[in-house]
Amino acid sequence: MIITNKQGLPAPVVALLTRNYYSKGRSQYSVTEIISPPRIKRLREQYDDVIELDVTDLIATQFGTFMHGKLEMFEIENHVNEERLFTEVNGATFSGQIDLQEVRPEGVIITDYKFVKAWSAMNGKDSWETQLNIYKWLVETVKKTPVIGLNVCAFIKDFDKNSAARNEAYPVAEVVMIGIKLWDAVKTESYIRERIESHKEAKMRHDFGEDLQLCTDEERWAKETVYAVKKEGRKTAIRLFKNIEEATELAGKEGGYVETRPGEYTRCVGNYCQVSKWCTQYQSELNGERLNG
Repeated sequence: MIITNKQGLPAPVVALLTRNYYSKGRSQYSVTEIISPPRIKRLREQYDDVIELDVTDLIATQFGTFMHGKLEMFEIENHVNEERLFTEVNGATFSGQIDLQEVRPEGVIITDYKFVKAWSAMNGKDSWETQLNIYKWLVETVKKTPVIGLNVCAFIKDFDKNSAARNEAYPVAEVVMIGIKLWDAVKTESYIRERIESHKEAKMRHDFGEDLQLCTDEERWAKETVYAVKKEGRKTAIRLFKNIEEATELAGKEGGYVETRPGEYTRCVGNYCQVSKWCTQYQSELNGERLNG
């Protein structure tokens, strides 16, 4: 990967931000890897030597890494910090590193640290539930210990006291605990096996020069087209609709107008995957085509 320094940051800052602290040990697949889209993983590997990223784009990720390092320093009785667990799944070594395990007589409570914006804390992410339940499965499979609770400890990077006072759904503090729904072991193991097979297939396709599996709408962070009913002199929309007929009806009653907000694949459009310009799925769509498969 090519790291640029467009803001001319001092060398020590650049060195700190570009240091790679991550290691999945001897495992072939990690929890975060199997959750990620197989197509993106293989394209990143293929184009790693030409992907360009500015050092300032690493700040958010490294902030979380630094905080993890600080939290790991404190050894508290009956608490296990940053433990990586390994097991074999579908003939491959699979692992996951768990931020915190609180050991109680009746079982373990797993907590994962997240450094997020308020919007994420308010709405949650499906990937959090998936990730935490895979950690649960690892603890129960490898350590033979029941897991009785799952939590996200969310550090709110953009916390605003005024928003907290005005909005009941807004986080009440700069750090909040969010409970995560527990899955049964059968559901979790089925998911793990399916995802590992998907990543194995992607590797095989890549090695044989075949096109990779397509990313799903969910993996591409799809946003639906919505219709905003607006009124002159008002900054915010009166209401949003998925149906243009309903939006037009309300606009007529309110003496307003309808603004179409086209849907998009946010991950692709914003190049959050880092490989959109080499992705045949996305590039075909830009040319008015749509791949199948």
